[in-house]
Amino acid sequence: MKMRMSKIFQKTLLLNFVLFGVISISMSLMSALTLYNHMVDEYISKGKSIASSIAGSSVEILLNRDSSTIQSMIDQFKAIDGAAYVYVQDENGDIISHTFVPCVPEILKHSTSHPDEISVREITLPETGKVIDITKPILAGMAGYVHVGMDKELINKYVWIAIAKLQIVMFFIFWGSVFLLYLSVNRISEPLNKLTEYARKLSDHDFTASVEITSNDEIGLLAGTMQNMASELTTIISGLERAVTNATSELQDTLTYMKVIMDNLADGLLVIDVYGKISLTNPALSDLFGLEGQDVKGKDVKNFFTDEMNQLFNLVKGCEQEIYTSEITLNKRRIGKAVATPIHKKDSEDGTALCLGAVILVRDITYEKEVDNLKTDFISTVSHELRTPMTSILGFAKIIRKKLEKTVFPQCHTTDKKTQRAMNQVQDNIGIIVSEGERLTDLINDVLDIAKMESGKIDWKNNPVDMEEVINVSGQSTNPLWMSKNLDLQVDIEKNLPTIYGDRDRIMQVMMNLISNAVKFTKSGTITCTARAHDDEILISVSDTGSGISPEDQKKIFERFKQVGDTLTGKPKGTGLGLPICKQIVEHHNGRIWVDSKLSAGSSFHFTLAKGTPDTKVNFVPAHSKINSVGRRPGEKNSPLILVADDDPALNEFLSQILEEEGYRIITAVDGVEAVEVAKKQMPQLITMDLKMPRMDGAEAIRQLRMDPSTRHIPVIVISALAEGQKAGGDAALIKPIDDRRLIETIHGMLQEDLIMTDPCMVLGMEKAAPTQNLLVICPGKINYCTPSELWNQIEQGFKGTLFIPAEISTTLDLDRISSIPEVQLVIIPDN
Repeated sequence: MKMRMSKIFQKTLLLNFVLFGVISISMSLMSALTLYNHMVDEYISKGKSIASSIAGSSVEILLNRDSSTIQSMIDQFKAIDGAAYVYVQDENGDIISHTFVPCVPEILKHSTSHPDEISVREITLPETGKVIDITKPILAGMAGYVHVGMDKELINKYVWIAIAKLQIVMFFIFWGSVFLLYLSVNRISEPLNKLTEYARKLSDHDFTASVEITSNDEIGLLAGTMQNMASELTTIISGLERAVTNATSELQDTLTYMKVIMDNLADGLLVIDVYGKISLTNPALSDLFGLEGQDVKGKDVKNFFTDEMNQLFNLVKGCEQEIYTSEITLNKRRIGKAVATPIHKKDSEDGTALCLGAVILVRDITYEKEVDNLKTDFISTVSHELRTPMTSILGFAKIIRKKLEKTVFPQCHTTDKKTQRAMNQVQDNIGIIVSEGERLTDLINDVLDIAKMESGKIDWKNNPVDMEEVINVSGQSTNPLWMSKNLDLQVDIEKNLPTIYGDRDRIMQVMMNLISNAVKFTKSGTITCTARAHDDEILISVSDTGSGISPEDQKKIFERFKQVGDTLTGKPKGTGLGLPICKQIVEHHNGRIWVDSKLSAGSSFHFTLAKGTPDTKVNFVPAHSKINSVGRRPGEKNSPLILVADDDPALNEFLSQILEEEGYRIITAVDGVEAVEVAKKQMPQLITMDLKMPRMDGAEAIRQLRMDPSTRHIPVIVISALAEGQKAGGDAALIKPIDDRRLIETIHGMLQEDLIMTDPCMVLGMEKAAPTQNLLVICPGKINYCTPSELWNQIEQGFKGTLFIPAEISTTLDLDRISSIPEVQLVIIPDN
């Protein structure tokens, strides 16, 4: 069997060869150098001996100039091994005798080396080569000099011969060692090769192979260990294969189950990696976005989905621990709600979260949206309709209170305590009815406000807003609240805040609501309002030192009709709509609102407002006919005739009573058709018109009256929801519930009757451009003018009376909010 040496032993043999070569060369060089130095020393010593011998025996001969005797003497030394030449010079340096053949070299003929004592030097002769020249003076040079040259080349020759012999010996020693190593390797290499081949089979997963090595040395022990390991590996791998088979089967079942779930999800599923490539979709998503039959896997999400979806992915791709939601437009004019969240995987080594992408769930909420719109429309309709009975309730309650106070109670002169107590209770009860009616009106206004926001029917303004002015005015507006509780209001506004574009009155509504809430839940301490510019938005905060909000309540305070605390036992004031309305307003301005709070440590409400862009759209208000007047005063027979048009009998009765009490003659109509017919027949001097009536609404009735030359001059006061009334085409608009005194004053003004008003009048505009001449009759000598920017300051300073607003600027104001102030009655004056 041919022997195969293992690679280890091949490398070992090569290493030994290199080491042996280095050792051999090193020994040869050391030996050669030692031999060379030794022979040089020996030749110098031998040359000195020859020179001394000749110099000692040739003194007389030299003195007698017996050159032949000297020549015979030096010829004897020429035969000594290593002697290259011998020659003798006289005291003048002339060569007397020499051993050169055929002649003395030129380099020695002119030698001037005459030392005082024996000297050694090295010279090079043309034919001989390097020679060690040893010079010995005879009688201190007086009788001459003896020169002996020792052949140095002969030394080199002997050294190289010695090196060659040493290398030959080393050569035989090396190969003898190789042979012995070869024999040793031959005994080790075969089991190693078998072991190597066995290891190769094991690496190829052939665990059934075996190796026949029966030696008791380390190789045999290693072979036995490897066979035991192979046997154990066979058992382990068999178990692992069974486990992998079972796991694979379970994984396939799980994947099939998950795929069935995803394919049957009613919601659309979209999984995107961190690079914006689509990883997974389901059939519901394809149906929602019209992607049936398209292969979108691995492609860019921007190429298949709307900008709304792309913006949602851009929000979540930062892989922050946040969930984002958005309403999006779906295929076939459907509406969807998308919820996006990042996908994280925790690293097992350091525990850090690795972001893998994002998952977006999309649900078709078209039906829910329709239901929600129906609910919103229902709330809006009910809220509008509630204002009509509230007008009757509050009106009749005030009439009853007025009758009791002016007519009944003064006639009841009694000392009976029981009767007096009953009279006081009746008076208090009527006051409670009026107070609770006004409170219910506020609730209706809030419900209507949020209903309009959710339905998108609210008229949002987009004007420049100075947040410093808004915050300061809001603080002044709420002055009675926090001053009454001895609280301190601090304002910290960053200098040079950028101007934002939005609805100033709505933003002020947010500020006032947050400050009011802070006052409500703070018994003592400080309320702080701050404003800071941050990137392309402004961050506003309202902080207090009140009771704080629990984490459970923080999750629901922005929900409708939800309030902090137990609403059954604590009975907090308010409707629970303030913060939801604030949330709607903030989100309309591309901002967000949130709260930071701890129990007993106060609360901080924060909201952001985007800077926005100016709106180039201009709102136009149609011009109305010039008001005609009859110039008559109330009387019994010739008093003005007023047509009251309203489909609510109670409201008709209420208006009839308060107007008849003022001396007017009253006729009524229950719908728009009857109102137009009665107006043409009876020709009243003034008409009060409800808007929502059967057969023909009030707006259409006003339009027909304006089209008829015989009735177009009749002044019309619209009595309805203010947002609708100012656009109906009437000459003035009053919001329900109606304050009877304001109504009487407005009617007197429309009829230009001589009336001294008990409350002041204020016109929104400049004095040099009075809106209408009728104001001089309504408010003789008592007209105050103020600009829109000063309006709230006037109200905060205690203005109570009638506020006249020209139609051309009415669209820039929050009329609903102004009308909610009990002491202020609004009248919209049309353009002349």
